[in-house]
Amino acid sequence: MGAHHIDGEGLCLITVGLDVGAAETARQVALQESVKLVSAFPDYPQGPLHGQFARQLEGAEALVCLIDFDRSKDLAVETAMSIQPLMNGRATLMALSADENPDLILNAMRAGCSEYLTKPMQPDALSTCLRKLRARWLAASLRASPAAGRVLAFLSVSGGAGATTIAVHLGTFLAKRQRQKTLIVDPHPHLGHVAMLLGMDAHSYNFHDLLGNIARLDLTLLSSYVVHHASGADVLPSSDSLDQATAISADELERTIRFLADVYNFVLLDCPRELDELNRAIIACCNEVYLVATPELPALRDLARYVARLLEWGVPAAKLKVVINQQGSHRTVTVEQIEQAIGHPVDIILPASAAELIRAVDTGEPISSDRKSEFASQIRKWASSLAPVEEAPTKTKRRFAFWS
Repeated sequence: MGAHHIDGEGLCLITVGLDVGAAETARQVALQESVKLVSAFPDYPQGPLHGQFARQLEGAEALVCLIDFDRSKDLAVETAMSIQPLMNGRATLMALSADENPDLILNAMRAGCSEYLTKPMQPDALSTCLRKLRARWLAASLRASPAAGRVLAFLSVSGGAGATTIAVHLGTFLAKRQRQKTLIVDPHPHLGHVAMLLGMDAHSYNFHDLLGNIARLDLTLLSSYVVHHASGADVLPSSDSLDQATAISADELERTIRFLADVYNFVLLDCPRELDELNRAIIACCNEVYLVATPELPALRDLARYVARLLEWGVPAAKLKVVINQQGSHRTVTVEQIEQAIGHPVDIILPASAAELIRAVDTGEPISSDRKSEFASQIRKWASSLAPVEEAPTKTKRRFAFWS
């Protein structure tokens, strides 16, 4: 198998000194793990071959190099030590050998190899290494520049505060009325309600399934996981069963959210109530976190505790937004009293609208973005403040102006 020029971006694999069978196995594993291209050098690069070797590496954004250390240990070490300068540190080196002598392993590590595979080469072992390295490369590439989209987290401070209902309506309004590419994510490990409120309770995959495939995450995989809603919003639901959810790390969660924010204008996350590691990771990488409370004293006490704890964690006050839901004329606590009690401004006030929201929940049809109700009007204003859309010029013959 000959060498192919690396002409694309992304993580690439080359092999040096491997026999034909091992090089072909490496190629197949690389394809399986979405490592873009494989260049195979049957010999160690020396003399004119070294110049060809250097040219082959041009254009590689990041590189994994698998080197056979058995044919010539000296040339293998020389090859390993020459690659990093060519790649300006963007290469990961892997040694392959039938010899598990500690001295050889140490020499390989000193030459810059971070992985050591034994012969005969096991496809599963190489697959595990490539998956780990691709995830690491993806994380680094996502951190290299800020995400284009905005990430909004919604967190109820007490049961029944309405964070899910709010996230669903704001998301659908952003998608339909503001024409924004919007994703609503339900990170609950079990029985989240986002999909149910959108009338799409049956789904094949969930957000935690996507997290489990972070090493393979790309646009093609993402499109197979999201569910499309009639409003134009996409949805990543939670699991609709009580099966044990796969444990996830904060790093995996952060990488996934950053990827989503590079795809969508807005990513809305309906968080579980607990201030656990999962929520802490979400809060750390979101642009705004909305604490949702109703204006009853027990809920306001909890709201004050949440505000205080998040500020203790170092969450910037400007990032922390308070939403008072179900506010009505019959409430005895005023917004001014709430702000004084929690030591933080109230950013959004949503009216009590029990009848239309109950109907929306029961039918799985969110309130229309065109509905003339006080609740819809406030959500429209909120969505418009997040994503202003230029209105079409008013025609001169038009006599009446309409507003919400």
